[in-house]
Amino acid sequence: MKKSIIFGSVILLIIIALTAVSIMRMEGVPIINVEAEVSVTDSKPVVTLVNMEQDTVNLLRAPRGDSNVDFPSVDTKALINYGLGGTSYWASNPYTGNGTYELVIGFRRGVTPKEGDMIKVVVSVLGERGGDPLATDTGIMMWE
Repeated sequence: MKKSIIFGSVILLIIIALTAVSIMRMEGVPIINVEAEVSVTDSKPVVTLVNMEQDTVNLLRAPRGDSNVDFPSVDTKALINYGLGGTSYWASNPYTGNGTYELVIGFRRGVTPKEGDMIKVVVSVLGERGGDPLATDTGIMMWE
């Protein structure tokens, strides 16, 4: 009985180790780190896209869907080649007024930017009810 428990434990440890190694070797998935600055003047927000930087992360750390942040919010989305190459998930943070907002854009399954693709990033401030943006800025980057 003891031998079978030891044998089963060893097999389980081997399976766990092989799974961990395969996860660590997983190819990275593309993301875009976005930094936007919001300033409020006369109760009207102005959003400025400060930085967009492409990166890759492990599949387990990548965004897997649209954000579900309540309104008001700062939202961003990426369009590949004007949307013809696909779009990203929505990334959102709660809107709290003046400040810097850092967002991470992830891409839908099967949508991967390729070298030379034009990526349009749109950042918007949405009010209490969503709807039309209170402020918007866009930026263009080429995927490397």
